[in-house]
Amino acid sequence: MRFLIIFLLIGLKGFTQTAGIQGKITSGKDPVSFASISIAATQLGTFSNENGSFHLTNIPEGKHLLRISAIGFETVTREITLKDKQLLDLDIKMEEASNILEEVLIVDSQTGLSRRTPYNISSIQISGIENKGNPNGMMGVLREVPGVYGAEFGHGIVKPFIRGLGFSRIVTIYQGNKLENHQWGADHGLGINDLGIRQVDVIKGPASVLYGSGALGGVLVAIDEDKYLHDTGFSGNAGTTFNSISNGIRTYASAAVNTKKNVFFATDLSYENHADYKNGEGRLIGNSRFNTHTLRLHTGLNREKFQNKLSFTYNLQNLGIISDEEMDDDLSLVTTRNDRKMQLPFQQVEDRLISYNQTTTSSKFDTFLHLSHHFNKRKEIETNLNETDLGLKQYHTFYNGRISFENGKFNHSLGIQGSFLKNKNIAQAQKFLIPDADVLENGLYYLSSLDLDKWFLQGAVRYDYRLVSVYARSPELIEYGFILPGDPESRKLTRDFAGFTGSMGVTRKFNEQHTAKFNVSTGFRAPDLAELFSNGPHPGTSRFEKGNDQFGREQSLQADLNYNYRGKRFQGDISAFGSLVNNYIFFTATNQIREEDGLEIWTYSQTNALLYGAEFFLKYNFLKGNRMQTSFSGAIVRAKDQQTQENLTFIPPDNYNIEMGYYALNDKSLYIFSKIRAINDQNRTGFEEDPTPGYTLLNLGVSKEFKWEENSLTAGITVYNSLNKNYVDHLSILRPFNISSPGRNLMLNLKYNF
Repeated sequence: MRFLIIFLLIGLKGFTQTAGIQGKITSGKDPVSFASISIAATQLGTFSNENGSFHLTNIPEGKHLLRISAIGFETVTREITLKDKQLLDLDIKMEEASNILEEVLIVDSQTGLSRRTPYNISSIQISGIENKGNPNGMMGVLREVPGVYGAEFGHGIVKPFIRGLGFSRIVTIYQGNKLENHQWGADHGLGINDLGIRQVDVIKGPASVLYGSGALGGVLVAIDEDKYLHDTGFSGNAGTTFNSISNGIRTYASAAVNTKKNVFFATDLSYENHADYKNGEGRLIGNSRFNTHTLRLHTGLNREKFQNKLSFTYNLQNLGIISDEEMDDDLSLVTTRNDRKMQLPFQQVEDRLISYNQTTTSSKFDTFLHLSHHFNKRKEIETNLNETDLGLKQYHTFYNGRISFENGKFNHSLGIQGSFLKNKNIAQAQKFLIPDADVLENGLYYLSSLDLDKWFLQGAVRYDYRLVSVYARSPELIEYGFILPGDPESRKLTRDFAGFTGSMGVTRKFNEQHTAKFNVSTGFRAPDLAELFSNGPHPGTSRFEKGNDQFGREQSLQADLNYNYRGKRFQGDISAFGSLVNNYIFFTATNQIREEDGLEIWTYSQTNALLYGAEFFLKYNFLKGNRMQTSFSGAIVRAKDQQTQENLTFIPPDNYNIEMGYYALNDKSLYIFSKIRAINDQNRTGFEEDPTPGYTLLNLGVSKEFKWEENSLTAGITVYNSLNKNYVDHLSILRPFNISSPGRNLMLNLKYNF
């Protein structure tokens, strides 16, 4: 009994050893209302009132990390020490935030790339309610980044272009994995969406020295949502989106728990279903319907000097293929307005990705390790629901490792990357476009930087080796009559690609407002399997495609100049670039028709290309606290064939964006915005390419957040193409058939955070 009484007294004493904080949050002379005040590693938190005052009690005694955040202000963190029953009085000063992220912020832990590097880097938030549920996924939002464009294939498939380069010249990093899921096909989507993604960082220009083959035009780095790591307990969100243009519905949910031992578990899932979309004239575009199922699972450990994460993603897509004759009323595939049943032809794409990421830090060095395996199965079903016309299975194992350490003012990073890719035709397929293949690739790079306060210098060098082995030995390829270039008796060919890349750049910080960057870099891209070995019909199109196994690797040299101004109210960013690409590969029609099947022969060719252009982003905050702001951005690209001095084909037109947003109410919970996207005429056409008229789109939106305790509900309405403009984009894969893009789309969003 004595021990029990002592135990109860100790427990009671521990229970009563609590304290509190109170105070006021201001910016200049003005109070900051509805700021979030939270205690890290606990579920304790509150909000400031209209006068900026706050009061929080029942805080355990001891040392704590206090975090104060508010829309339009820089986040404040402060260490506090509380004694039993103490009520600490605090006076918190907040600074108005700038849209430019901190230059020391790490962009990608794989490479250690930071904002201060001389690379041109932009970032866009994906998790905002106005960006959720876009039928075009991440690319529907990324097109707002100056210098980024999208090649459309109907509703749901948009391929990224950066500074005029796209397809296999853009690398996408997802869960740390370098995606290799047949991105060479114009009608093949990325196979990922925005589920569980917080933001995407866009690296413009050659980044092959850090990411290997394919990063010739730039890199998209998708960053997972991880706010659950900052507090212990259970959290998540659930939401739904309705798109009127296709009667599309997307439902999604995320949940996570972070234990007191810093072990976390998280999951994301979504289902999306769309009927055929309407163009600006109210015409249904037949077989533009699609649906997707996505599941993501995560677990790991998040400690101060050690973090790891094991993730799994499953994604299944069914994507209708719009017919070339869709605008012919007699040949249109239109059924009824709300028909969602898949019809011929369509693609079925399945992705399974498992990845492991680990980061360690110490006083002497830090390391990063990534391992992943990606399975991609793609079927194109054209004539019979029970038959696969074109079927490919891809197995891709990828690894990446880096160690970084400081030596005085120098920082050194040594990294290795590599992959093994196996591409296999599905035996039951009716047609074969490319042979079976094994691709082995390994790369080694060294990155060094020198920090001289106002000056930041960085240089890197990399060596890569890629071995490509292709086979036409399988019974199905032999029976089909698939022929490799030169028709070797062994029915096997090998090609290898090797070489160096490098970069050298400098960042000059003149003061807190003015910064300039200059960078010269080389990039490379080994030809993909389609460019080297295609020799067959491409289902869903009217093409017979032929590759060329004698292609050399594309090699670029680019110079990039960037100037940035960051003030209290005004921000500006302007960049200019020039890029010379040797052995540039392009796809073109031969105007020859095969007698066997009536298909037009398309082939790949190589030339030397020159691309140059500029981008700008200007933003002005009219009211204190960034309550009302407007931005103006744009990009231009010019591209020439150096051998013929003709324009290159498939180059984005000049494009501009104007956006105005206003945070209403004292707590900034009501957001109203408008966006204008202006696309110029594209008259600088390439070989056998027709000019495309420009167009202007007006988007309008409003969102309202309702808060109570730790939870919130956000409702949003966005009207895309509110004037119902009927247009055909120059980079639409369907442009030759005059198939127009979606008309007015009313998007309704609900999202509940808990």
